[in-house]
Amino acid sequence: MELLKETGIASVTARSVATRAEVPVGSVSYYFDSVKGLLLQASQQLLGRRTAQIADWDYQDTGGDALLEQLAELIHHQITTGRSLTVVSYELYLLGLRDPDFQQISAHTVGALRNKLLEHFPAKRASHLAATADGYQLQALFDQKPPSVASILTTLKSE
Repeated sequence: MELLKETGIASVTARSVATRAEVPVGSVSYYFDSVKGLLLQASQQLLGRRTAQIADWDYQDTGGDALLEQLAELIHHQITTGRSLTVVSYELYLLGLRDPDFQQISAHTVGALRNKLLEHFPAKRASHLAATADGYQLQALFDQKPPSVASILTTLKSE
């Protein structure tokens, strides 16, 4: 995961993983039959982290826009402090567009936030918020200066 965060999926090879893990290349090949196998494992680990993060999102219903404020804070964290892991998430997530082995993992990742929002919003609103959050987060990763929590919140409220 650290290698992915530092250099991206294009740099993942059995040799680069072995070097990072300080083990012989044969050890990596013993556990993973291909780079794709390594990336599938990374996708599953990352899905577990992201899903747990969302599941542990301890929203306290205080009324008003509190949930949207917390969602804005979560997005802000993911594009600032958690940026490197978020970039890896999107790299792996997009593999599901072309590779059926990654498709289920990617689809589950997309649904995690929407499912959490369904606990608090009608289905249509939860789906719109999840899509808005996902798209906003992806676009923000390309900005030189990340948007503020207030800016993110304004976008979520206007969705």
